[in-house]
Amino acid sequence: MKKILVLVVAAMLATVNANAQNNYDNEIAVSYGGGSNADIVSSIGVGMFTGKQTDFWGPIGLEYFHKVSPSILVGGIATISGCKWDDSKDSKSTYFSLMPAVKWSWMQKEHFGMYSKAGIGVLYAAEKTSSKDDTRFAFDWQLSLIGMEFGGALRGFAELGMGEQGIILAGLRYKF
Repeated sequence: MKKILVLVVAAMLATVNANAQNNYDNEIAVSYGGGSNADIVSSIGVGMFTGKQTDFWGPIGLEYFHKVSPSILVGGIATISGCKWDDSKDSKSTYFSLMPAVKWSWMQKEHFGMYSKAGIGVLYAAEKTSSKDDTRFAFDWQLSLIGMEFGGALRGFAELGMGEQGIILAGLRYKF
């Protein structure tokens, strides 16, 4: 009888432990940030050199990461943002970026996590004015020094860093 009781308790503890781990291998996220590279460059470039005001929106980010070890994830980040200048409704810029990225989860609890991430890639800028259309490619990056996430499979998150996703960003992440 004692052996059966020990086996039942051991099986229950193994089940509880397996459920508590929530070993998700993939995650997707959507975010909105402020103070991105494109925002800062547009504000300085247009504002300081032309005296025009800019109305910046974004960046809106989309991420995918896959777990390759218990604390390392690899994937990619895509963003879109843009701005309009006050002199004309026809003057605007749109920015698209694509960056391979790595994420280091350095604190992992069941409903809370802390991490850092880095991405490096390319930015496509499309500028339209009343006199010309211009496109260009540029080097782009994101370095989030500290990120915090709360929840289960669906998590809210916030990050502080610098780069194309912004100095501060927040969003929702789904782990599966």
